[in-house]
Amino acid sequence: MALLGATVLAGLATPAFAQSAPAPAAPAATAAPDATAEADIVITGYRRSLQESTAAKRDATNFTDSIFAEDIGKFPDVNIAESFNRIPGITISRDINGEGTTVAIRGLGSNFTNVTLNGAPIAVASTGGADTQGTDRSVDLSFFPTDLFTKLTVDKSYRADLLEGGAAGNVDIRSARPFDHPGTHVTYNAQATKEDLASKWGGRGSVIASTTSDTIGILIGVSGNRTEQRTTGFESVGWTNPNLSAAQFGAATGANSTGGGNFTIPATVPANAGNGLTTGATIDQAFLLAHNPGATIQQIDNGILPRLGRTLDDYGTRDRLNGVISAEWRPTDDLHFYIDGLVGAKTNKLQRIDMDWVGRNGAIIPLNTTYDKTDCSTGCTVTGGTYANSQFFLEYRPYTEHTKFWSANPGAEWKITSNLKLNIQGNYTRSTFHRESPSVLVITPPSSGLTVTYTNNGGIPSIVSNVDLNNPANFGWNGGRVNIQDEKRLNITKGVRGDLTWGDDKLSLRVGGNYDDISRRISAFDNSQAWQNAVCGDNPNVFVPSPNSQPPCQGLNTPTPGAGYPTYPGYGTAFTAGKSGPVTYGGSLIPTASLAQYLLPGPDGFITLNWPAFKTASQYDAFHDSAPAAGSSNTGASGGYIREQSPAAYAEVAGIQDIAGSDLRYNVGVRYVHTKQTIAGLVSLTDPRNTPAAPAVAPADGGKYPNISNTVTTTQSYTKWLPAANFALDVGEHAVARFAVSETMTRPDPNAQLPGVNFSSPSADNATIGNPALKPYTSKNIDLGIEYYTGHEGLISVAAFRKELKGFTSTGIVTQPFSALAQYGITFDSLSPTQQVAINSRGGPGTATVQVSQQVNASGVLDVNGMEFQWVQPLDFLTARFGVTGFGFNANATIVDQKGSGAAPAIALGVSKYTYNATAYYEHGGINLRISTTFQKGAQVTNANQNGIALAAFYTKDYHQTDFSSSFDLEKLVGLKHAPEITFNIVNLTKSTLGNYFQFSNAIQQLDNPGRQFMIGLRGTF
Repeated sequence: MALLGATVLAGLATPAFAQSAPAPAAPAATAAPDATAEADIVITGYRRSLQESTAAKRDATNFTDSIFAEDIGKFPDVNIAESFNRIPGITISRDINGEGTTVAIRGLGSNFTNVTLNGAPIAVASTGGADTQGTDRSVDLSFFPTDLFTKLTVDKSYRADLLEGGAAGNVDIRSARPFDHPGTHVTYNAQATKEDLASKWGGRGSVIASTTSDTIGILIGVSGNRTEQRTTGFESVGWTNPNLSAAQFGAATGANSTGGGNFTIPATVPANAGNGLTTGATIDQAFLLAHNPGATIQQIDNGILPRLGRTLDDYGTRDRLNGVISAEWRPTDDLHFYIDGLVGAKTNKLQRIDMDWVGRNGAIIPLNTTYDKTDCSTGCTVTGGTYANSQFFLEYRPYTEHTKFWSANPGAEWKITSNLKLNIQGNYTRSTFHRESPSVLVITPPSSGLTVTYTNNGGIPSIVSNVDLNNPANFGWNGGRVNIQDEKRLNITKGVRGDLTWGDDKLSLRVGGNYDDISRRISAFDNSQAWQNAVCGDNPNVFVPSPNSQPPCQGLNTPTPGAGYPTYPGYGTAFTAGKSGPVTYGGSLIPTASLAQYLLPGPDGFITLNWPAFKTASQYDAFHDSAPAAGSSNTGASGGYIREQSPAAYAEVAGIQDIAGSDLRYNVGVRYVHTKQTIAGLVSLTDPRNTPAAPAVAPADGGKYPNISNTVTTTQSYTKWLPAANFALDVGEHAVARFAVSETMTRPDPNAQLPGVNFSSPSADNATIGNPALKPYTSKNIDLGIEYYTGHEGLISVAAFRKELKGFTSTGIVTQPFSALAQYGITFDSLSPTQQVAINSRGGPGTATVQVSQQVNASGVLDVNGMEFQWVQPLDFLTARFGVTGFGFNANATIVDQKGSGAAPAIALGVSKYTYNATAYYEHGGINLRISTTFQKGAQVTNANQNGIALAAFYTKDYHQTDFSSSFDLEKLVGLKHAPEITFNIVNLTKSTLGNYFQFSNAIQQLDNPGRQFMIGLRGTF
């Protein structure tokens, strides 16, 4: 940052840059042949977009940045989230394939950014990415291509007329309209795309046609994209350590002092543990120290390993189709009617295969282990070792996601008199999402002599098995499982807004108001247990097997009388339809003897699944179509509904005041908003028929009946006054000084308000409890800035900002025995058999711990301070001095510092200490070349106490991406009229990886390798 500051100061001191016109030309005899005066410079292409952005920034009163895309293909970005990433103070989240998804402003997360479409609320039903819940207020901008939008605006300081909801700022996306470019035009763009790891080519393209007369304009456009994706990488699903017994630790107390303990080292050596271990030998402290020479019991106790260390391969297609239609009618110069429509559909058809080394709930035996620290009192990382009695499982997950969206924005603008104007607008959006994501888990046998050689040198750990993991014969059910879990979402926004303005540029009064009604519904469906019973549970006629039956997915072909298969009444599944009275039914659709025929050698050195054949044999469609509602989905999102009705009104005074010959522009106003929330969530309770009348008597039918899901509804309301003031002083001809103060608000995460308890994993070791009483965050903001305009698109600016947030939510985490969840209606009987097995493997309900988290409004204050630097500079002086034309650059950087204080200090997650991006360009004679780089410093993204380890949190790794884009205008190069431009772009030129880690930088939590993406195509206008 010091280097950047020195560079900026040097630029300010350099005469060639600090002027609006090029340096004076040399005498005629020595002038460069192509030297020109400023008036002769014609700004086109990328430079024209930069110039429009600079002009919009200078003319604004508040702190704002805009991006303009006049014609198709101006940006090489795949979607508008990636376009926003080039604005100072903006960071984006990325999916595992590297594509941008959501936008965050000035250090605060995307949940604090309000996103509007043509000035009105928008809510896209989406998870936001492959490994995210997407349940907060952030908007998945990967749904929108750049082609259909003409202006992207970020307001970093608040105005009274801006919609409330963004404590960090507001982002508006403006769709194309016909009078943006009067006349008749057809623009097109077509590109072939290829990802490094994908085997096939994809493509993207768009066509926009518009025509205008004197009074009427029509625009229609369509944009499509198919991405052939393949991403490989590694996941740990958290890290953990062993739950040592007193005998193994060597003392009755003190074991597992750092927390964790998600796997258990057996008390004695099991048969076939491997590595020459003696069956039945006691595994106590002496055993562990003898078999791990050089290690201390503290290291063995607290050293962390991946909970489910796994190689992943995610591949398939991502299709997106969007359309825009806009009509404008201008019957007079003073009257303007318009309607904007936007539609879209996105379909992801992907398959994900993981090969997991079982740590969580496992029974591995450590041998010859090494560690990265001698003192492991606060935790350390295992760097190597051999692990006997290991197991692996394949997790095969085909998932299909369908997202749809449509919106309508009608409006009118009427200049009633020369100093009285009326604006009115309506809005309606509807978005749906459906994720279908079954999974099939097959596992190596327990105590089969399988051994793992483990090495961790700080990158992706090496996990090597002594058994061929690409041989289907080495896998069976062995306690594996299958899951059917669907998720559906419905988001609707509707409202009306309007304002009346009296006055002119010198002084004006604006009053306005709006009413917005926004609802979000998440519905989860789960038929896992019924499908599992039929596939491999030997009890297909009941919903849940009896506790005294065989554990699920053991693969027994027929029931054995007296072996734990009681008589059940027919429960109405496809297997008992038409039967009446008590029946005995056994067998599996896919027993262990038949399983291998559905497994295949895979492309990554481990097996995969023949899903079409398995799907048919397991009667998946019938079970899927009859899936009942559930409290939560496999994304971790809780099922439920939230509706927010928000009437608001505002008043604002704006104008221009002369101060000592300089113009002071200002707007000062206040906004009043009332919010009423209706929140409904599902609470799962045990069916009383599963509970015996006398506790001492075992229930005859076990957990035959599914849990009862009750809907709990709550309401709350609150009112806020939000003042705002912005000032911009023109200092001389080239500089603008800015100052802004405001108070802003963000409503809490909707999913965190839903009542009920949600388990995020089949191990039932992490639970989330909703808090319907959460209050909104409020932020008091101060902004200061100075901008120096050097001519054309040239700009040097520095801005400082401070945000003081109250009511910031933090996650309260308590680790407690599972039995303590009875206070929330969660009992052992209410769990699935898979979760019951996991609880029992950790010592049973009274011993197995669960990490329970709930968001609460922190009583502390969060201060976020930061600075932004921006430099946009055409190098036109090179023309006069050296005869070199067309070069320039733009760069920006943001530094953020946060500090929490108070009884419960607030911590902002996902805040990068600094980010920067820079673009160098050449644009001349029809040749356009650009190379861009962006950097985002890693940050803490979760609270501590992850996986029950008190000091453990997740942190993102630093991310640095470089892109190249180019276009060659054949009309200028060869003189062929209406000839297209040839485009060639490379995304992620240096093949950067996306990753995060657990507590220590050498404990990789996730690392995704999306590779490069190449794009080649044509674009043009006629």
